[in-house]
Amino acid sequence: MASTSPIMEIAQAEKKEKNMTSRYPLKLGALTKTVASLILALLVSGQVLLGVEKRTISRDDHIYAAFPDVALTPSGTLVVVYRECMGHVPFPFSRIAVRRSLDGGNNWSGRKILLETVASAEGVDKARAWLAPDALAGYEESLSRIKEPWQKGAYINTPRLITLADGSLMLVADIRIAVGRDTRWVNKMWRSADDGLTWSAPVDLPLDREGIVPQLTQLRDGRILLSIVLQEQGKPDRQGITFSADNGKTWSKIDLIPWKEGLLQPDETGFVELDDGTLVGFGRNVALEQQRRPSAGVKVISTDGGRTWDGPFETWMLGLTGRPKAGLLASGEVCVTYRLGSPNQMLAMHVMTQAAAKLKSTGDVIPRQPLPEDIPAQMPSSMTSYYPGRTVVLDIDRSVHRDEGCSGWVQLPSGDIFVVNYINDDAPLAQIRGYLVRRSDYILFPDGDLPWLFPSGQPFREMTDGMARRQYEKNQAHTSKK
Repeated sequence: MASTSPIMEIAQAEKKEKNMTSRYPLKLGALTKTVASLILALLVSGQVLLGVEKRTISRDDHIYAAFPDVALTPSGTLVVVYRECMGHVPFPFSRIAVRRSLDGGNNWSGRKILLETVASAEGVDKARAWLAPDALAGYEESLSRIKEPWQKGAYINTPRLITLADGSLMLVADIRIAVGRDTRWVNKMWRSADDGLTWSAPVDLPLDREGIVPQLTQLRDGRILLSIVLQEQGKPDRQGITFSADNGKTWSKIDLIPWKEGLLQPDETGFVELDDGTLVGFGRNVALEQQRRPSAGVKVISTDGGRTWDGPFETWMLGLTGRPKAGLLASGEVCVTYRLGSPNQMLAMHVMTQAAAKLKSTGDVIPRQPLPEDIPAQMPSSMTSYYPGRTVVLDIDRSVHRDEGCSGWVQLPSGDIFVVNYINDDAPLAQIRGYLVRRSDYILFPDGDLPWLFPSGQPFREMTDGMARRQYEKNQAHTSKK
């Protein structure tokens, strides 16, 4: 009988640990073999980790489905929202669609349309010569169902979704509407109290300024943070934030987060609250993008609940060029999914410790605590500190008209991360995909840290094994206190 391979041992251990009983669950099994042995066995046998599991959430080859987000309700229902149109730019029609899954993302309901808009009849007539038959059919279909005048000559940009502390869902979308001969942005909100089965009528958010690409985060004090990109003709975009202390009924005056014009200009910023109350916002750096230069994500930091901000600072999220979604994992680690666009478009996920999220320079590192396995007299400088973070590419759009990466994610009760993304790839028009990401897809180490050791000059295998065992024991001790 063939012996169980190291990779199968990890996979089998993960299947047994589907209930997350602590804030620091272990995802690599009981470590019956050392991490070093697993790595060496993988190298010798030529085996590789099983790939991230992909699932189709919505694919209609006559519709361009884009800009999804996902929420997990207290009942375990997954709710996905996305925009339907005919391309990256929403023309000649656009719709907000919602789907639900009751089994962890394996199967999905039919779509429910919350809103439809169409371009002006004049605009469609001018473009009729090049519009595809599917586009014209979709336009006529939506036009036949539209009841409100404001839905004509309008288009939907990007919907965002969040589960609030009371278990209800909040959905916000930025919509461009016609006002006489002019147009303006408005952010509309929907609410659901039954896991996305039914939704309230949309209401306009009472904001003192309007913007695009909304991002939602609820803080532990109950406030909802909404970030939007403010646009003013002839001026660079600026990232604005506002707070609601009454579940979205009223909002504070929109404030601008710091920027350095031409160098570090945060845009489409997603926010996360750390354990100590620190707020960190991760955004794309449009300054370098506009200069056609390779870029990385930037961040801003607040230690007083969002009243004042430091930054912006550079990050190690290389190639971040689209709508990062930030949050905390059950382990306490920070997770960010985003479009990686250097130069082709990919879906990336970056996981880091909270200490790494607070760093104010890519040159800053976390000092490594001495290990029992260290040989101090021979300690190279590369062993004294590290950056506790990792990036994994979840998907690559192989299409000539590549377009993907604006995404959302939640962590399932199993501890796995469920990511939603839009991508053209093997479809003629963009589809919505889901991804089940396990910890072993990006690191072979227990939850709670993402260490790195230079493999030379020290007993690095023994050091790796020792760190893994001590992290495992720390996790177990934390579990026993629950």
